[in-house]
Amino acid sequence: MVKQQPKRFTSWLIGLGLLIVVVSLISLQTGELTIGWQAIGQLIRGQGSAQDALILVDFRLPRIVVAILVGFALALAGEVLQSTTQNALADTGFLGINAGAGIAVMLFIAFAANQSSQLFLLPILALGGALISAAIIFLGAYQKGRGITPNRLLLTGVALSTCFSALMVLLTLKLSPDNYQFVMTWLAGSIWGTSWPFVWALLPWLLLLIPFIMSKQRLLDVLVLGDDSVQSLGIQLQKERLLLIGAAVMLAGASVSISGGIGFIGLITPHIARRIIGSQHRYQLWLTGLLGSSFLLIADTLGKVLSPTTELPAGVLVALIGAPYFIYLLIKTDR
Repeated sequence: MVKQQPKRFTSWLIGLGLLIVVVSLISLQTGELTIGWQAIGQLIRGQGSAQDALILVDFRLPRIVVAILVGFALALAGEVLQSTTQNALADTGFLGINAGAGIAVMLFIAFAANQSSQLFLLPILALGGALISAAIIFLGAYQKGRGITPNRLLLTGVALSTCFSALMVLLTLKLSPDNYQFVMTWLAGSIWGTSWPFVWALLPWLLLLIPFIMSKQRLLDVLVLGDDSVQSLGIQLQKERLLLIGAAVMLAGASVSISGGIGFIGLITPHIARRIIGSQHRYQLWLTGLLGSSFLLIADTLGKVLSPTTELPAGVLVALIGAPYFIYLLIKTDR
């Protein structure tokens, strides 16, 4: 099995890469205004119309890039949280981290005087909201003598997420009609950062956090063995765990500031990756991330195909798949 893992990993890597390319091409063509393959080919050769170039290059292409990046980041954050907390149900959506980031984004949209000129503040504010919510969750889940148990962590996260969601609904009463529409779009998980400035605002955080997480592959392998095994190797357990959890929280916060409240990706994809490739994080992290990219990109594209005029939010389609899977995991974990 060990000898087969690199070969299987390479096959899945190529397969998911091709899937992302194919779905991206379909997404470029799909929308309220359909653009044919011939027009896309002309644009690639530099012969397309200005209108087609505006739609494809300035609107649809950055949305595709955002879906790929956010899907990768949310999946990776979920994998890190599940490994570090030893909780198979850990996810940034269920733990209230996405909701904490959402409140920060919502306050920015509601009260910022010039949103376009302060766009790069969005990920920073979302990071702050996500970190505060994570701190509350882990303090609430901590039990003296036992530390942080999986059940307390999940229950505290669900309670805080519900509280934050209710607070966001209350805050909508103070918003203008335009800002209210934005909040509803964000809550539904519709990818709203559909221009290149949003990509540039998100990219630095991913370039900083993803390599850091990838550099901790061996540590994540050891963490799965349990706290006693880690401490016996002389590893500073609490320090390393806090660094990894902090990186996962910041990764999720920066992502949802651009994409909206999308959940379940960080819950589902790590489990699928483990079934495919096993628990070695040198393979699992990359496979989890690519599965997340594929999952979110397919959901976003499917939303445009099913309803070209209104566009079903990707978060809704992800939830339709993720919610039953969560129930299945809950039952399996209980047993």
